[in-house]
Amino acid sequence: MDIYQFSASVAKDKSLPIYVFYGDEEFFIHIALTAVKNALLKDADRTLSLFEFEGDDTPGGVIFDEIRTMSFFAGKMKLVIVEKADEFVEKNREVLEKYLLKPAKHTKLVLVCTKWDKRTKLSTLTDKVGISIECKKLKDHLLSGWVITHAKFHKKAISTPAAQRLVDDVGNNLAILDKHLEKLSIYLGERTTISEHDVDALVGVDRNRTVFELTEAVAQRNVSQALKILNQMLTHGEDSVKIISLLAWQIKRLWRAKQILNGGGSESMATAELQILPFFAKRFFEQLKRYTETDLARNHALLLDSDVRSKTASFNTALMLEMLVYKLCS
Repeated sequence: MDIYQFSASVAKDKSLPIYVFYGDEEFFIHIALTAVKNALLKDADRTLSLFEFEGDDTPGGVIFDEIRTMSFFAGKMKLVIVEKADEFVEKNREVLEKYLLKPAKHTKLVLVCTKWDKRTKLSTLTDKVGISIECKKLKDHLLSGWVITHAKFHKKAISTPAAQRLVDDVGNNLAILDKHLEKLSIYLGERTTISEHDVDALVGVDRNRTVFELTEAVAQRNVSQALKILNQMLTHGEDSVKIISLLAWQIKRLWRAKQILNGGGSESMATAELQILPFFAKRFFEQLKRYTETDLARNHALLLDSDVRSKTASFNTALMLEMLVYKLCS
């Protein structure tokens, strides 16, 4: 069963005591969690029936106390969601196995994990009484097909060339692709099919995505990929000076996040201060691991120098950008 089949069926059977969503595609996990909440809590007051924890920083005893405790209101069901649950599962595997032999009737438990070993006793018990759904990132060659299918959820169709154009312009972040499909569906009005022209008119290249991908290529010291992304931005009419400014903005955010973490702060603190979008957070911090604070300080200085020269010099700024990419990757 895939995530869309699950979302369509979850409201039909509310008897399952446990749901496990695992994998690295946060958008699919978001869809799954939304479906569970809407199906199980649509008639309940969520402030009293929904309990959400992060398994990597919440003691197991606290979570199990909530699972076993009945709702304050007789007959009301409780939904307990544990995100980042990998550590919680490993530390409490035997307790979870014992719990699933006789789960609480008043509680529905949701575990969100990065990994889930289907060969374990816990997985077998979960699939016997509940359900586990893999939420895996799509391969690049499957993205346009997903766009064609997902457009139906916005009550529109999209041509194959338009779907590929959208992927080329926006990238592989499903949450952002979904937002653009939503905007396109509104833009179309009564028309039923999204065309390449519609994508060009409304979407263009997603700046946040391309700048993020560019800094990721730089962090990997992947000169060819960085130049490819840079040329894509220039081909789509992005101004050289604007690209430098956007790069400097992203590097400054990474630098500030590194300072927060090196100073003893948490990823949550950095996310809040820098207002990082939830769907970008995981990749943002993965990218951050590739940089040292010295790297970021150096790159920021290079970008500031290039920004000044691009606004005052008369030579080819596109060529200067290519030279800058080589320096950033060195």
